[in-house]
Amino acid sequence: MIHLRDHLPPHLHAKIAGFEAQISIATGDVLNGSLPPAKRKRVQDWLATHRGEVAFVWSEIRAGRYAGGMIE
Repeated sequence: MIHLRDHLPPHLHAKIAGFEAQISIATGDVLNGSLPPAKRKRVQDWLATHRGEVAFVWSEIRAGRYAGGMIE
């Protein structure tokens, strides 16, 4: 999930099984919070596959041009 009006650096919010973490879009590193290792790897693997799309959405949101929807 990417929040509107979110702060830098570019990141997404992963909420899984009662855990929450902010994950860097550029590197996949956990910036804040925590996820169990297997869940963290799942998010990082997903991000590696969708990094370009997620980075594009982040930049569109920051520029005020994103029409909506959620990347899952």
